Amino acid sequence: MATITFVSDGDPYPALAGAPLTNTGTTEQRLFPGSPNSITEQAHNYTFNYRGGANTSNPHTTTLGAMGIALNGVVIFNPMTGPGPLPGSSVVPPNGFQWDAVYNESSYGVDACGGHPEANGEYHYHSGKFLLNGWMGTSKVEASNTYFSGSSFGTDKFRHANGHSKIVGFAFDGYPIYGPFAYIFATDSAQGTRQMTSSYRTKPIVAEGRVYAYSQYPAGTFIQDYEYVNNLGTLDEYNGRFCHTPDFPTGTYAYFLSFDNGNLTAPAYPYILGPQTKEQRPVGGV
Repeated sequence: MATITFVSDGDPYPALAGAPLTNTGTTEQRLFPGSPNSITEQAHNYTFNYRGGANTSNPHTTTLGAMGIALNGVVIFNPMTGPGPLPGSSVVPPNGFQWDAVYNESSYGVDACGGHPEANGEYHYHSGKFLLNGWMGTSKVEASNTYFSGSSFGTDKFRHANGHSKIVGFAFDGYPIYGPFAYIFATDSAQGTRQMTSSYRTKPIVAEGRVYAYSQYPAGTFIQDYEYVNNLGTLDEYNGRFCHTPDFPTGTYAYFLSFDNGNLTAPAYPYILGPQTKEQRPVGGV
């Protein structure tokens, strides 16, 4: 099987990052209110099996740490957080529950791109907000490679001319990650495009063991507040689907950035990758 290698310093530049968002240079100190951490260069070197054009399945539960990497070299985390209280408080999650870093982004110093640095300076994305707020309309990103600059859907350089989103990264199982738009019918490119949607929802009844009522901590506060409902949206339990794309006209399995339907400013759980990836990941937070 072919492999693909990403070598990166992990800095989001030329994409925007921090608060306020900026991209004047990689050495600039970008601020993350609510967090003492700052971005420092990393030595990312990830080699993993390349599965573009494939559709095999051997699911692998996602964990803390890097689950994939965006095309600007920023690693992608799932939304779960480590153990411990919500920053700025003494409240700890119930046993078996984890804070959702996207829902609680203000407590974790997450910027408008859905990213923040860890204590070791490793900046990472938790959601697809980077596409709208950190990449789109940012000429430095649009001009960073010919894949982005070579075509557009109107003025959107991150969609192909026919409206299908472009690849924005790869999961470490080797499948591509696309933006939020794909063909209406998975294997028919002639019928136009639409936004892909998550098939997860918050549980209508508080999960056993949650301790806190929704009136105390609203649904979505914890990862365990969500459940998968088959065919609720267009995406499967991994947050992807097998489909034709402009890059793989005969088909590939692919993940998609998920947002509330019709609202690209509101990420929808599981945001990028599901609680499992479709295939095994040999690198990252395995």
